[in-house]
Amino acid sequence: MDSLKVNCPAKLNLNLSVLSKRTDGMHEIKTHFQLINLFDEMLIKKTSSKSISVKTNLGASIDGRKNIVFDAIRSLSNYIEKEIYCDVEIVKNIPLGGGLGGGSSNAAAALIGTNFLFKLGLSCAELMKLGKKLGADVPFFIFGKNAHASGIGEKLFEEIKHSNKKYLLLFPQVHSSTKEFFSEWDNLSKSSQESILAKEENSFLPIFLEKNQDIKRIFNELNKNNSFKLSGTGSTIFCTYNDKNKIEKTLKKIPTKWRHSFCEPLQCSPLLTYLK
Repeated sequence: MDSLKVNCPAKLNLNLSVLSKRTDGMHEIKTHFQLINLFDEMLIKKTSSKSISVKTNLGASIDGRKNIVFDAIRSLSNYIEKEIYCDVEIVKNIPLGGGLGGGSSNAAAALIGTNFLFKLGLSCAELMKLGKKLGADVPFFIFGKNAHASGIGEKLFEEIKHSNKKYLLLFPQVHSSTKEFFSEWDNLSKSSQESILAKEENSFLPIFLEKNQDIKRIFNELNKNNSFKLSGTGSTIFCTYNDKNKIEKTLKKIPTKWRHSFCEPLQCSPLLTYLK
């Protein structure tokens, strides 16, 4: 086998609470991860050239060394103490900076896919350990099952109940920086943090809406008919629905430049096919 094509799923945070800041600068959180059927597509090909190439459909801004996938493959090489050379092509369908874990999912797919394609024989636990160094959400995408998470997001407890909810995702075309939002959280007073934790399902929702007043107005309007939530640090907002006809009324309220997607829950990740 000279190549492998894999689908990298997105996730929703059905809730997200920031509990405390650790001495290493990371944050203790509590969240519920739900995989959904929105995918980036990744093709990993063995190559005769002694290099790692990473290309996306979005161009040079996230190609090559700027892409977390490059770091993932380098970390595998360092771990096995042998150079891995491959060409990776990614079709990005998951919005960047949308709070849906696209980059983390790509990193997980690169670790799992490369391990499978090159017959490296690493276990899920080993890959998760490597993934944790790349990003807090990467271990979840390697774990590949819906989960409640704590720690920095790496302590995972499988969600046994299967969701059959349908989700409407709205993409406001705003890029949210996770690092920046955690910094904003740290700057809040203790009483403000406690108030948010008591009231909000997602600790970052008030910060996100305060920062994006145009979105705040639309969010409040949409919430008159539906219960919208924020995924991660944004910028994707989502709600559950049963009747597609009713949800069409909601779509008429969103700005024309916003994208949207109808998604359904996954019970597990398609990446698990390639794990032992």
